[in-house]
Amino acid sequence: MKPNYLNYLIFLVLLAIGPAYGAPAETVHCDFCGKTITGRFFTYSLEDLSVTICMDCDRTLPHCAACKLPYRKNQVVTQRGEVLCRACLARAIYCELCGKRIEGKYYTSKEGDEHFCQKCYLQYPKCMACGKPGPVQHLEGGVGVCAKCLPHLQRCASCGKPITGTYYKFASSDKVYCAECKEHRPQCYACGTPLGKSYWVFQDGRKICPECNSRAIIDERKIRSILDEVRRLAAQRIGLRVETPYAVRVQQLNKTSSEDAAKAKQGESMVSPLFGKELGLYRRMNGISEIFLLYGLPVEMIYETAAHEYTHAWQAENCPPDQSPQLREGFAQWVAGEILKLKGYTQALERLEARDDDPYGTGYQKIKTIERNLGRAALLEYVKTVKS
Repeated sequence: MKPNYLNYLIFLVLLAIGPAYGAPAETVHCDFCGKTITGRFFTYSLEDLSVTICMDCDRTLPHCAACKLPYRKNQVVTQRGEVLCRACLARAIYCELCGKRIEGKYYTSKEGDEHFCQKCYLQYPKCMACGKPGPVQHLEGGVGVCAKCLPHLQRCASCGKPITGTYYKFASSDKVYCAECKEHRPQCYACGTPLGKSYWVFQDGRKICPECNSRAIIDERKIRSILDEVRRLAAQRIGLRVETPYAVRVQQLNKTSSEDAAKAKQGESMVSPLFGKELGLYRRMNGISEIFLLYGLPVEMIYETAAHEYTHAWQAENCPPDQSPQLREGFAQWVAGEILKLKGYTQALERLEARDDDPYGTGYQKIKTIERNLGRAALLEYVKTVKS
């Protein structure tokens, strides 16, 4: 908001006193009534305009409040309690707050369509959104927002409060979240966004947002059918075929401890081997292959996890056993990405491709580079032979 200055209309008002007796040396006529002036009169001068008026006309005719010149009654307009000539009315600027005509320094909004007199600009607080002075509603942190801006502020998808500062977006959602909710609210187990007032809690303690819960697959038969579809797609579209039979275990999350889950991974316990943020697991032990899948995930995440773990089953048959984690996990992520692409789960694919963690994200980028350089057919041969 920058200040402007009105160009004041400068008036020279001269009081001319005629001779006390006799006619003046030069006859003077009133420009309004046309009579010869024999006594006192006024001369109003404005730029190239000069008006001579007798005392009677000056006293009885209306004067413009802006330029101060006298006018006939049909030449002025009453606007907001003051008389203005038509020229001054066309140039008049009014304060948005007090409604008065501005004379002197004033401030203009960024859009240029609203003006504020200096008194109001200095007196009122400023809206943090538009910068305009005026009454504001004070939000948390002492931030003031005007009534016009308040309805248009982005609101946190978790707490619902208007966001006036930093906000956050997650790859899994287009919604925005305030810094307070990002830092202190529990997160959805599936998408990672801060939870709102309502959410779902599974038996294993996982908290799921309503959006993810609406797509969550609970039925074990459906989860098994998704893995079976992934098996067919991997064979037909990518060329991955697992010959060794494997068992499918649909599990909940281990609620006890990481140690207990580690024992289950080694076959020393019958509880679920999945713990923390683990979504699935492939295990080959004592000649038996098993694929573990977590229930209650959104359908696209089940496809992604099933493809990832199915790839590990393929790797157990075709790849070096001491292959690097980056190559092993990166290729499993690549296959998962291909399945997501075939199923049209664009947002889930974007989230997978955005990962930069090691070995999953870095491994995926490495596999993508190899694919670009060698081609898909050569990529399969590459991962079958190379260790790192």
